[in-house]
Amino acid sequence: MYRPPNPPYPGPAGGGVKADEPPADLAPAARALAQRIDVSAVQAWHARADVESLAAIARRYGFINAHVLPGWVPLLRSLLEGSSTLVGAPVGFPAGGSTTGVKVAEARDLLDAGVQEMDVVVNIGRLRSGDTDYVQHELNAIAEAIGRAVPLKVILEVGYLDEGQIRAGCEAAIEAGADFVKTGTGWSGRPTTIEHVRLIHGFVGGAIEIKASGGIRELDTVLEMERLGVTRFGINTQAAVALVEEVARRATMDRGDGGGA
Repeated sequence: MYRPPNPPYPGPAGGGVKADEPPADLAPAARALAQRIDVSAVQAWHARADVESLAAIARRYGFINAHVLPGWVPLLRSLLEGSSTLVGAPVGFPAGGSTTGVKVAEARDLLDAGVQEMDVVVNIGRLRSGDTDYVQHELNAIAEAIGRAVPLKVILEVGYLDEGQIRAGCEAAIEAGADFVKTGTGWSGRPTTIEHVRLIHGFVGGAIEIKASGGIRELDTVLEMERLGVTRFGINTQAAVALVEEVARRATMDRGDGGGA
């Protein structure tokens, strides 16, 4: 009989937080940071327990958005009902290589399922090939399909792109009327860097918001990216909790009631 290998993945996406745990008692600065972070359970192995744990931790810490793969949107929507956390999901994830028709259908299906924010992966290969007309047409079609019903974020996967391709992707996102340009899926193994953010900010100015995602783990990196114009982050759920708690600890120490040498 076939037996699957030991799972090559960590524990629940939410780190084991239970649904009945009370909201975390966070300093205003920590709560503000949580309101700029999207958390997620979008790996192929994430199961119902991971979605439930994600919802619990999103509610406990007040993260602005929780993302799941499309098939889990109805469950996540029910779990987050009555909370301030938005329900997010991706389109064309993670490779971006689906046909335009498939992406448009997926976007419409997500709206019907109750998604409140949508992150669409551009056709990365077409963008790398210089086929900007295709990329623009596709983003326009998706934007038209959803109207202004929910915020639209466009994922570029900057680790695969050169400067000219990043610029072209940003321009296409702006032309399509997207709300954010997003640096990556977090699946490529190529982290988003401060230089990527500096480059994008130089291209877009204030024409579109920037979401940085992919390999972001250090608070100093987050703070520098914010300084460069990032208004939203996509961060591994357990790392996001650690960052928010670090800000809370720093705030406590600044008030002088944290003890220590």
